[in-house]
Amino acid sequence: MTDVIQTVGAYAGLVALLAMGVLAFLVFSQARDIRRLRDWAGGAPERDAEVREVSEIVAEERSAELKVLADREERRQERAGLIEPSFWDRLGRSGRIIAIVAAVLILGAAAAWAATSLLGSDSDSGSNQNRRGAAARQAQNVKPAEILVGVLNGTGGTEDGLASSYATVLEDDGYQIGVVTNTTDTITESVVMYSSGNQAEARKVGKAVGIENTAEMDQDITDLSSGADVTVVIGTDHGPLPGE
Repeated sequence: MTDVIQTVGAYAGLVALLAMGVLAFLVFSQARDIRRLRDWAGGAPERDAEVREVSEIVAEERSAELKVLADREERRQERAGLIEPSFWDRLGRSGRIIAIVAAVLILGAAAAWAATSLLGSDSDSGSNQNRRGAAARQAQNVKPAEILVGVLNGTGGTEDGLASSYATVLEDDGYQIGVVTNTTDTITESVVMYSSGNQAEARKVGKAVGIENTAEMDQDITDLSSGADVTVVIGTDHGPLPGE
């Protein structure tokens, strides 16, 4: 019995030794496969980038080839009369050059016209301002004794002697006094009216009697003023005379 146990034990030890060898081989193989798998996984981004780069190159080349084929087909159809060339193509090279030159000339002419118009407007505006400034300076140099002033009472006869009061103030300031009378109609707004070319003089007279509104004489006021350069029309809205 002892011999049997020893014999079986020897075989069992041999089998265990072989099993350990097989197990070690399997562990080594598995570790090598795991290392390869890790290396492959670590190189995946580089492979993806290479694949994308190759795909883009292929796509660009394919797009260029398709464009060349499309151009060839279009030219073939034009020669065959299946499609008409565009207006730009029908012009040809010389026609396109002429069209471009004409467009540049038109744009240049339009720009020159716009610049001339703007400069002309500025010049006209400056001329008007210069004329107004010259008229104002001339009015300042004109002496009151050189301005003939008419005075009209436009209150509808409700304030007798009003025109005379205004005329007295103007006369004391040295103005020539013309006609002093009443208007035929009631005037609600006081105004200093002037004959042609005497607007600056009207402002000067208006300052003397405290009336800011000025206007050119209409025919009725002209007839009543009997040739006055400036006519003071006193309305129902009048205030006190300066100095009162």
